[in-house]
Amino acid sequence: LGLTIQCAQCHNHKFDPLTQEEYYRMFAFLNNAHEANIAVYTPQEEMRRAELFRRMSEIEADLQHRHADWAERMAAWESSVTANQPDWTVLEPMGEELVSGGQKLLPQGDGSLLAQGYAPTKHTAKISSQTALKSITAFRLELLTHPDLPLGGPGRSILGTGALTELEVEAAPADAPQKMARIKLVTANSDVDLPEAPLEAIFDDRSNKKRVTGPAAYAIDGKEETAWGINAGPGRRNLPRKAVFVPEKPIAYASGAALNIYLKQNHGGWNSDDNQNCNLGRFRLAVTDAAGAAADPLPAAVREILSIPRESRTSVQTAAVFRFWRTTVPEWRPENEAIEALWREHPQGSSQLVLAEMAGGRETHLLKRGDFLKPQQRVEPGVPGFLHSFADDLPRDRLGFARWLVDRRSTTTARAIVNRVWQGYFGVGLVSTSEDLGSQSEAPSHPKLLDWLAVDFMDHGWRLKRLHRLIVESATYRQSSRITPELYARDPYNRLLARGPRFRVEAEVVRDIALAASGLLNPKLGGPSVFPPAPEFLFQPPASYGPKIWKTAADADQYRRAVYTFRYRSVPYPMLQTFDAPNGDFSCVRRVRSNTPQQALVALNEPLFIECAQALARRVLTESEASDEARVDALFRRCLGRRVSAAERRELLDLLAREAKHIADGWANPKLIANRKAEALPANVTPTQLAAWTVLSRVVLNLDETITKE
Repeated sequence: LGLTIQCAQCHNHKFDPLTQEEYYRMFAFLNNAHEANIAVYTPQEEMRRAELFRRMSEIEADLQHRHADWAERMAAWESSVTANQPDWTVLEPMGEELVSGGQKLLPQGDGSLLAQGYAPTKHTAKISSQTALKSITAFRLELLTHPDLPLGGPGRSILGTGALTELEVEAAPADAPQKMARIKLVTANSDVDLPEAPLEAIFDDRSNKKRVTGPAAYAIDGKEETAWGINAGPGRRNLPRKAVFVPEKPIAYASGAALNIYLKQNHGGWNSDDNQNCNLGRFRLAVTDAAGAAADPLPAAVREILSIPRESRTSVQTAAVFRFWRTTVPEWRPENEAIEALWREHPQGSSQLVLAEMAGGRETHLLKRGDFLKPQQRVEPGVPGFLHSFADDLPRDRLGFARWLVDRRSTTTARAIVNRVWQGYFGVGLVSTSEDLGSQSEAPSHPKLLDWLAVDFMDHGWRLKRLHRLIVESATYRQSSRITPELYARDPYNRLLARGPRFRVEAEVVRDIALAASGLLNPKLGGPSVFPPAPEFLFQPPASYGPKIWKTAADADQYRRAVYTFRYRSVPYPMLQTFDAPNGDFSCVRRVRSNTPQQALVALNEPLFIECAQALARRVLTESEASDEARVDALFRRCLGRRVSAAERRELLDLLAREAKHIADGWANPKLIANRKAEALPANVTPTQLAAWTVLSRVVLNLDETITKE
């Protein structure tokens, strides 16, 4: 914290005693997280889920109440399904690196392969392997979940689903692998043989062909339009699945078999750059020589519970077994159908990135010149040698690293935090380069104050609320922002703090001020990002790399605070970018502030700012006293938070009169100025009057003082 360590990604630090190896040793503390996202729900959706699960539980409880022998019946069923599973031999893929259609298939140590990197929409994965089995009677394909997949997988689509268009097999004797022959597969079954359903719209490939998903048999029917699908609906689509494929006759070779298995995945959309893939995410292949092999109908979680002695199971585990077993009882079909109907009401939810820590962490290597394609020696988690040592009793993980950072011997952490808080209030930190407290930074303007604040911050439990109160209640912060020629000559940048802070607010606040003053601001807190109006061409090539979705909000959501505005890394929101909001592709602890003509053009002409001026004019005319003087006073207080001076009032009233005459004489259309949405006029207000006040509101909203912190 507070050190420019980024340049050590490629070489030893040029100015501070930090080596490239120490950079990657620090990186190793953090290089242990999955790129995970999960399904999340709004409060209303959570209430809906709770209600659905309550009703499902009531149906199951009623079944148990009406059938007192359910436990004995379930135990008998359990005994019948625990001993009828064949032995499967996992096929280990051959080759160190498997590439399929541009995506990499990474071995996971358990025989499974994880698809990562580029995601093609149509491709065929070829998996080569060998087995010592002298007879193969069936092939099993397992689709497995993984935190690095969307919503956990087991597919790579944005829903965490996938589709298998065709599965094809070639076999040859292990001692003569060049004699490959095509194997005919005749039957297929899975634990989720869903009915035929059309593909979701996002997977449209513009072929105008009817493409569907359905049972596992669709993966061996030789048709490009059909596929085995696993989308069982929200709440149940992101679960491990399995399918078994049986050849026309056993594959028998005395020396064992060499195999090529082809997984066709052609049910993606037309644009691979727009999340339109419908690929398998993580999968594992296995073979058996048992007769009559079929897919285990039990979910993996239930099969795992059955391995636990009944007397050792928790009530939750017993309920999970019952939840599956009841679906196998024929006479309970009405109740099962009622529960299925409830599942169809389950909300879709949204995906949300989360931190999911790996069990063992990744191997971390020093990268030559920072190039991830050129890993060098492996490094272990560690800290720079010139700082305080890493205690032996600390775990070498994120938690241990965090404790090291907030150790009282840390020279940068507390200083960096208080300096950035100070920067938020005064526009510049006690050290102006808040991202760099190293040897090349500017010296602190008040070094003793910086150290005192840092020590006081630690002494009081690192309480940020107390730090904020300490600063805002200080005499230094409460000074006037007024400046005299003498003060300006001595301290033009206010580094000596002889006056209060004065600087333009951040980009998001510029927009929020206009919304708040006009009364349009939507005060709602939390929830998903919103899409306020923006030029449509920005999200289409060539302005954007690929076509992007921008569903403009049509209701009060478009007036939410700018912090909720959705932002693409490659297509920043234009208004915020103009007012110096940084891009979203890397962390920024100190924003630049500029004063450009483009900013004035945005604040004067951007549609939302025009709408704010129109709404502000209506508000002043309807909520203030009838005299123009009182309305000017109200307008000023609403935008600037202070009373208007006599000279300012005269200037604004003169502008109001000139604009009213200009509009009344026909030089401008009052409807275009003040009433583009054709709303009803306020009582006793003429179109000319509303237009003139809109012009005046636009002027006051664009005053430098309106968007300046003083």
